[in-house]
Amino acid sequence: MEQGDRQTRGHSKKIMKSQCHRNIKRFSFPHRTVDIWNGLSEEIVTAESVHKFKDKLDKCRYTTR
Repeated sequence: MEQGDRQTRGHSKKIMKSQCHRNIKRFSFPHRTVDIWNGLSEEIVTAESVHKFKDKLDKCRYTTR
């Protein structure tokens, strides 16, 4: 897939967030984590294994401080 063909910004595994009509769902854990997941880079999201994902996520989180 080329850069011009992409429908979304960021990585290719974005999660769509549903609309909330009540505050209970708006502040739930899954709803809050969608923005965090969508903000990750393509390199982190497409890691080959869980261990590599964790390593890349830790490097990203602790080097940006």
